[in-house]
Amino acid sequence: MTLRFTAPDDWRPRGIDALEPAAWTALRHPGSTSVVAGPGAGKTEFLAQKATYLLETGLCRPPFQILAISFKGDAAGNLADRVKQRCPAEFSDRFTSITFDAFTKNLVDRFHTAIPAEWRPTKPYEIAFWDYKSTNYWLTRARLAAPEPWKAEIEEIGPSSFEGRTVGARRMLVPHPEPRSGAEFATTRWWSEQRGAGDPSNLTFVTLNRMAELLLRSNPQIANALRATYPFIFVDEFQDTTFAQYDFLYSVFRGSSAVITGVGDDKQRIMGWAGARPDAFARLEADFHALRVPLLFNFRSSPDLVAIQHVVARALDPSSPQVVAKTGKLIDGDVAQIWNSPTCAQETRHLATWLASDMTRRGRRPRDYAILVKQKAEAVDTELRAPMAASGLRIRNESALVGKVPLQDLLSDSLCRLVVAALRLGSVQRSPAAWQYLSAAVSALRAIPPGDDAADARAEAALSRFLAGLRKDMTETAPSAEAAVNIAEAVLTFLDPAAVQRTYVEYGAGSLLEIVVEGVLQHLMASATGVSTWSECLDAFEGLDQIPLMTVHKSKGLEYDTIVFMGLDDQAWWAHKPGDKEGLAAFFVALSRAKQRAIFAFCQQRGQRSKVAELYALLGQAGVPEISI
Repeated sequence: MTLRFTAPDDWRPRGIDALEPAAWTALRHPGSTSVVAGPGAGKTEFLAQKATYLLETGLCRPPFQILAISFKGDAAGNLADRVKQRCPAEFSDRFTSITFDAFTKNLVDRFHTAIPAEWRPTKPYEIAFWDYKSTNYWLTRARLAAPEPWKAEIEEIGPSSFEGRTVGARRMLVPHPEPRSGAEFATTRWWSEQRGAGDPSNLTFVTLNRMAELLLRSNPQIANALRATYPFIFVDEFQDTTFAQYDFLYSVFRGSSAVITGVGDDKQRIMGWAGARPDAFARLEADFHALRVPLLFNFRSSPDLVAIQHVVARALDPSSPQVVAKTGKLIDGDVAQIWNSPTCAQETRHLATWLASDMTRRGRRPRDYAILVKQKAEAVDTELRAPMAASGLRIRNESALVGKVPLQDLLSDSLCRLVVAALRLGSVQRSPAAWQYLSAAVSALRAIPPGDDAADARAEAALSRFLAGLRKDMTETAPSAEAAVNIAEAVLTFLDPAAVQRTYVEYGAGSLLEIVVEGVLQHLMASATGVSTWSECLDAFEGLDQIPLMTVHKSKGLEYDTIVFMGLDDQAWWAHKPGDKEGLAAFFVALSRAKQRAIFAFCQQRGQRSKVAELYALLGQAGVPEISI
């Protein structure tokens, strides 16, 4: 096939009317760029347009590819889908969108034997997920085993930040030196126990990030192959890049001709506890000579909300430019309020009543709203369930574990999305979006090469036959926990777990596939209980008629018509101190999820608000009224 390229000067955006002037600058710049994209700036759309520009103009010419790295699977999938929608297949096939963890894990799996022997894990290995309690217990054991001079240092290490900040900031070295501090002692012990003397190794994703960096540092020929394949690299949410992840990028692409586009916003850096570098953008600009380009449009929030956001943005960075709102105000009255309730019962009762009334009055759905908390979503879930039910509403804790995986992560998982698409097609006669997604996935699972129309037709016919049988079974079987398991297992058998493991790099080794399958079955069983149709079951599975409840950290990248932030008090923000940048950033992230309205709920019964007084001062400065409930 002969490709026809568009001259760069003649290229125009695909699927949208125009780009803002600053976005044109970042898109056309030939070198690396540091794109500061605040809330609602459309960073995913910008990356999709830049990918389309590079591919259609031949600036990224075959066989070269673009590598796009995201931190969450749903973000990687969203970006890939947008590029496919805006760019013909002959071009978009050279766009790889993947999470950082999946990419580094794939390298470790593919080049396992090239990892230096003293660091090489078993094959296969297991994926380990450590919670706060387990990490705290492990650190206690490490402290007790450490030489006396290092015990106090280890005792100061926090379980939440241990792996991200302490472990992730250190390289795996060959030969491995003896530890010279408590932090090095704990790191050495952590890696040694993960690699293990037994079978199999139990590795975390931070460890895999570090092993991948060691692999490429130890094998220049593999690093050279990556540079030759990917002359253009995109990194989404760049402010959350960890020490381990940035070091990986540095080891692979520093000193090469690679062009890196980092997109994000330091004002939304809330992952410091997980090892996010505080200087990620500054390092990108220094190490890769990246041009800094701020995007100045906000396509999400109304003008009044953007004005409030700007007050908080200036508290985080006095040099923050004024952003232009491109969305109109669609509500009457205040776009933001502080609710002051004397008791928890009054607060939850008022919230439930107000939500039900607002939905009816404005014709909104439950998923147009979100309830955000700083932490302990489970406790708020318990408090809200009865008042919400009394108002005919349901909430869903998106942070709750289903088996071993958080619900929000489960729903964005590749295999889960395939199962849901198949069940949607089994429960209704037509669903074009589900068919398009599933048929493309089946072609990939069957390893059909591009352009093999006959093989594509056979795979499509097999899919149609399977779905016809599935639709018959679902029509003849009422929803129940047992029926849900049987139907889901039929879908999984058709997809072929072995093919899923070969096709999707995140499942290449370890137990992630089994964890996801367990989560899907558990959640589907729960969703099938108490409903009369499979469509209702799938609606419950995806939470379509439920108000999402989540922590601020889980809300990153999402947007809602109205957000209600509960627990703006000293108890929920117990670690906050005046001027704390990460606390201010969390507050900014919560506020900026809202498209039309933001409510901040304070309950006198829960605690005081002296530690968070600066947050209330910022709201007051922005003219947000306080309402007594």
